[in-house]
Amino acid sequence: MHPVLVYAVLFFTITIGLLFVFERYQLGSVYLLLIISSVITALIGKILIRMFPSEDPMQKEIEKDDLKVRANQYRREIQFIFNIVQPDPKLQPNPKRLGESLDECFDIDAEVMMVRLKQYFGDSFNIATNQSLPDMVEEMKKNYKTWSE
Repeated sequence: MHPVLVYAVLFFTITIGLLFVFERYQLGSVYLLLIISSVITALIGKILIRMFPSEDPMQKEIEKDDLKVRANQYRREIQFIFNIVQPDPKLQPNPKRLGESLDECFDIDAEVMMVRLKQYFGDSFNIATNQSLPDMVEEMKKNYKTWSE
């Protein structure tokens, strides 16, 4: 359930419940009723949100933005990989596709890409080409420490 809906339902039920209590025992003004119901609703809502977290609709956009930032950090390394996989600059993909995987960037067969990468890095190269390019660069930096220097 969306957090705003939880807050609204809680506020409504607590306010109605407290209204009956305030009327019966004549405890004070409506302002005090609203303040108390707001505080109780906020506390219960926070507890429920932590117990039952909902998916953030913006999470995918945040992840895309994070991937773009990481791709820009590794722009040089990604261009280097592009040069290995497809030496002809005319056939290289648009730089806007830096967050994608090699398989998505090129129309080349995955086996051909692996052959070219193994020719450069050696037969021990076994990094998956279907992961995002920033992840691939990070994995390559772990396995081949001096490859981009």
